[in-house]
Amino acid sequence: MRILFFNLILVVSLINAGKAGSLPLIEQDQTDTSVVINELMASNSNSKTDPQGQYDDWIEIRNYVLSPVNIGEMYLSDNLSSPTKWQIPVGTTIPAGGYLLIWADEDTADTGLHTNFKLDADGEEIGLFDRDGVTLIDSIIFPKQTTDISYGRDPNANGSWHFLSVPTPGTENVGGYLGEVKDPMFSHSRGFYDEPFSVTIASETEDAEIYYSLDGSKPFLIGPRDAVFGTLYTGPISINKTTCLRVQAHKPGWKNSKIVTQTYIFLDDVIRQPENPEGFPSRWGSRYADYAMDQRVVNDPAYSNEIKDDLKSTPSVSIVLPNADFFGDGGIYANPSLTGDQWERAASIEWIDPNTGDNFGVNAGLRIHGGPYSRSGNIKNALRIIFRSEYGLSKLEFPLFPDTEVKTFNTLALRSIWNYSWTGHSGMSGSRHADYLRDAFARDTIRDMGRLT
Repeated sequence: MRILFFNLILVVSLINAGKAGSLPLIEQDQTDTSVVINELMASNSNSKTDPQGQYDDWIEIRNYVLSPVNIGEMYLSDNLSSPTKWQIPVGTTIPAGGYLLIWADEDTADTGLHTNFKLDADGEEIGLFDRDGVTLIDSIIFPKQTTDISYGRDPNANGSWHFLSVPTPGTENVGGYLGEVKDPMFSHSRGFYDEPFSVTIASETEDAEIYYSLDGSKPFLIGPRDAVFGTLYTGPISINKTTCLRVQAHKPGWKNSKIVTQTYIFLDDVIRQPENPEGFPSRWGSRYADYAMDQRVVNDPAYSNEIKDDLKSTPSVSIVLPNADFFGDGGIYANPSLTGDQWERAASIEWIDPNTGDNFGVNAGLRIHGGPYSRSGNIKNALRIIFRSEYGLSKLEFPLFPDTEVKTFNTLALRSIWNYSWTGHSGMSGSRHADYLRDAFARDTIRDMGRLT
C-alpha cells in the first residue's frame, strides 16, 4: 500500500502541473528527480531486440522534464529490499521529455544498458533509487505478464498501470487494456467421475463472455472480419463421457483471461476406448494405429473387477492440444525426428491424483523427447513438457515427487522406456519380453547411494 500511495502522489503532482487528464512535460531543474518507470516487458519473444539481436526483458524510464536529466549512478533493482542491485552507468542522460530503454537480461558485458537481473513474468517488483542507494524515486509491483504484451502507464488518464496491446518501447504509451479478465471458475474440478453431471462456468469480471471448446482447440479466437471461433457459453454444459473442456473469458477492450482446461475422465470410456477414434490417424506408415486398451486384459476375470481402481492407483497426466498440432502434417508426433523450437507446440497439462486429491492445470510447451535412434520409427514416442512464461508459468512449483525435496521444475520428461520396453530395438518390431523394472531399479539404487539421478 505504501508503494502505491507514493506512485499516486507522484502522478498527481505531474497532473496538477499541466492540463488535467494528461501527463504533460513540466518545467523543472534537471537536478530534481522527475523520472518514472513508464513501461516494461517481462516476456519478450517477438517484440523488440536489444543491440545484440536478442529478445530480452526491458524496462523503460521516462523523463517528464523540459530539459535533459542525468540519471547516472542511480540504481535499478528487482528487489525493493536490495536497492543497489544494479547501478546505472555514469553520465546516462534522458533527453527532455524522452525515454530510456534498459535491457533486463543479466548480460552486463553486452554493449548498451544491461542490468544484472532479469524480470520474472510471474510478477515481481522494480524500484528506481536515487544515488544514495536509499531514496526510492519510483517503483512498480507488477502482476503476471503475457508474452509480447507490455505493462505501462496510461498517458491519457491518471497514469495508472495497464497491459498495453501495442508495446511502445522508446515512445509514448498507447492502446492500454481497460483491465484483465478474471480466469474462469468451474463448478466441477478436473478428475475421475462415474456419473454424468452438468458443469457451470463463471468469471468474476462483470459482463465478460465465456467461450469454450471440447475438441482440444483454443476456445476463443478472432479471425478475419472479426469472426469469433469458439462456442459461447450460455448455460450448464452436460458432461457424460471423458471430456477435455477448454475455456477462456473475453471482454472487449480487456485482456483475455488465460485458457483454463478441465479434463473429466470416465473410466468406463477409457477401458472401452475404440482402436480408431474419430479424428485420429488410423495408420503410422506401414502400421495400423491402436488406441485401445487390450480387451484380453480388460475382460480377464483376474483383472476385470479391479482394473478401474488400478488405473486410479497412480497419478494421471492429461495433455490437451489441437489434433493438428500433434497428429497433423505439421504436428510434432507426426514428425518425431524433427527437433528445435519450431517443433514445440502450446498445450494444456493437467496432473490428477485421485489418491491425494491433488491436481493442477497449467499451460506449457510440448515436444517429442529422446535421441535420434528412439525417434526414428518408434511407435510410442516420449514427450517433454517445457514451462515458459510465454505459455503461462516460467517454472512449475509442485511436489511431484514426495520422497525428494525437489519442488521446482523447468521441464518434465514423460519417458516411454525405450531400452527395455515392448517397442524394443530389434527392427522396431517390439519385444515379447519387455522389462520395465531395470531402469527403475537402477535409478532408485543410485539415488539411495546418494548419487545424482
